[in-house]
Amino acid sequence: MPLSYNYDKHDRRDILRHAKALEGYVVGDVYELELNGKQRDNILQYYAEKCIQGWTDADGTAHRGDKGRIGFLVQEVYFDEPRDNEAQADLGDVGVELKVSPLIYKTRAGLKVKERLVLGMINRNEHLPKNFCDSHIYEKCKLMMLVYYIDETNQGRTPFQFPFHKSAYVKIPEIDMAMIEQDYRYIRDCVNEGRYEDLHESEAHYLSPCTKNGSRAFSFKPSYMNQLFSEYIDANNLLYDPDNDEETFDIIRQYDAIVSNADELRENTFEEIVQKRFEPYIGMTITEIRQALMEPDDFEQWSAKRTIDKAEFARTTFAMLGITSEHAEEFVRSNTYVKTLRVNSNLTMNEDISFSAFDFSELMEENWEESTVYAEMVDRKFLWSVFKDNGEDFVFYGARFWRLPEQDVSVIKEGWNDIRDIIKNGVVFVKDQKEDGSYILTKRGKHRMLNNFPDTRNTNSGRKEYKLCPSLKPYNKIISIRPHASLVYYDLKTIGYEDTENPRSNGSELPNGDIMTKQCFWFNSEYILEQIQDMFVD
Repeated sequence: MPLSYNYDKHDRRDILRHAKALEGYVVGDVYELELNGKQRDNILQYYAEKCIQGWTDADGTAHRGDKGRIGFLVQEVYFDEPRDNEAQADLGDVGVELKVSPLIYKTRAGLKVKERLVLGMINRNEHLPKNFCDSHIYEKCKLMMLVYYIDETNQGRTPFQFPFHKSAYVKIPEIDMAMIEQDYRYIRDCVNEGRYEDLHESEAHYLSPCTKNGSRAFSFKPSYMNQLFSEYIDANNLLYDPDNDEETFDIIRQYDAIVSNADELRENTFEEIVQKRFEPYIGMTITEIRQALMEPDDFEQWSAKRTIDKAEFARTTFAMLGITSEHAEEFVRSNTYVKTLRVNSNLTMNEDISFSAFDFSELMEENWEESTVYAEMVDRKFLWSVFKDNGEDFVFYGARFWRLPEQDVSVIKEGWNDIRDIIKNGVVFVKDQKEDGSYILTKRGKHRMLNNFPDTRNTNSGRKEYKLCPSLKPYNKIISIRPHASLVYYDLKTIGYEDTENPRSNGSELPNGDIMTKQCFWFNSEYILEQIQDMFVD
């Protein structure tokens, strides 16, 4: 069935039918609809493929395209609705906000939301309403029609070849709306009190003040949209049925929730609720905490263990919050990273903090504000759960919400760019050696390999690794890069060396064709310790 302009924009059921009719088509088909239909020259010119994907002049001058126009193309052509409507829902007669959003395939994670969902600009000179329900953002987010397409740039396709995936109504669940209201109050207070520069994405839970065109905008975090997508849209679970307008759907949860009642969020901030959960256990050892939380028989079995492994600290942290697993719904949706920090009796830390493994090709294709590092280190709130070794057991010193200080963002960006430069210019490999020049072998009889990525510690220490294979880039005080997994993989044609006993999935291909063990970015432990050292001051 060919695409058509025709639908009843005053009927929510027909809006859904019209949106779902896009499934099976590509972005270019919407342009063709206008080209062969109304033929509005101004629209055709604005949405020409080169304006979306970019182009290069004959003299070699490159012009960046604007993929954001895809959403306007769908709205202005297919839904025949002007794109200059900022204050109210796009389909205002029926209170439906139309949003067109890209998905992307990640090597390990599958189909994921590519970016945040922008709802409207934040004007520093605008006085935002006191009550969330009186704001234009509330009007825009209370009922949305989400139209998803798949960005297949990494498969060599142009934006006009991107396929539409799924369309669905989304009515924000009440408990999520209570969290969003807390975010709105934070943004409102910063704007109305003249503290516009104090707005930070990581301070928000679901509704964040993202950067956009040198200003700020209301947006739903990618982490929040990913959960809505995976739990509801991709799973074909309804969040709103136009045939049953008053029906309230049960919340579908992949993870346990810390807060189960929206009223609790109206009386306290989420951070206050979390801190109150931890307070009774401050000063107790992990053994005492477990005894307080476990049934006697279970505790007896637990205490019979000779050692407490690393995972037990994480389980204990979540148990204090009333969570039986190692994931909480609010933390997943808000992109909050929960990490247990184990501090030695002499106030040192032995462990750096790792983040997601990545493929080199994906790293090179990213821009900074849409990069995995930005999402995992900058655009994120952290919850440090701190235990200190007292010689016999580990004492719980409390938990702290933390975000990366603004002055340190540039340090991380610099380190991220340094790594990309090394990958682009060529990773250098050498075989590790003893002082007598003989090679150091692993237990499997393989060479231990060194590379020219920046050292994980200050290179002035004179470490052998730096002497053998010096990096062209300096030590970064906050982040470093190295493998996370113990299963190595090397296929280094440039130096004629391979270690391919483990699965190929443990490796990632460099631009020159060499394959090395997948890498992770890490927070250096010395830096993290600096952020919590005041917790140990009597």
